[in-house]
Amino acid sequence: MLLLPFADWLPGGTVADLPLQQVVNGSNFNRLFPPSDPDFRITMSQEKRGFSEARLKQGDQVIALLAISDTITAPEARAKFDQAKQELEGWPLVEQGPHASALLVADRFQVKVIEQGSALDADHRHSLLEDFDLQGLASLGSPSLPRS
Repeated sequence: MLLLPFADWLPGGTVADLPLQQVVNGSNFNRLFPPSDPDFRITMSQEKRGFSEARLKQGDQVIALLAISDTITAPEARAKFDQAKQELEGWPLVEQGPHASALLVADRFQVKVIEQGSALDADHRHSLLEDFDLQGLASLGSPSLPRS
């Protein structure tokens, strides 16, 4: 099983430096992940202030990591979406190498699917991104934040 690290795309700011009400708690993201179904199971694996992560399993094998992060602590994390040439559900979409797709919702929340192994191509990752409750996510935060 290959698990790629999230360190290269997590917001880089310090959550502790921001008032509680400014950063969305990761537990608020959990209900917005795609639902499990008979073939694919979503297992929540990490939750903290500003971040929530789940593993997508097919049988006993992890085929993708799914995550939502609040980029309020790192406006530079949103900058990669400025040059996005694609959109999904009206939100900017970027590919980050051959195994990861990321979406920026409401100019604030990064939603990411990272393939583990070779089970998902870009179209499958995009389909998973669409399965998140993106409108529910957009309603959690201010639609525009200052850029760095």
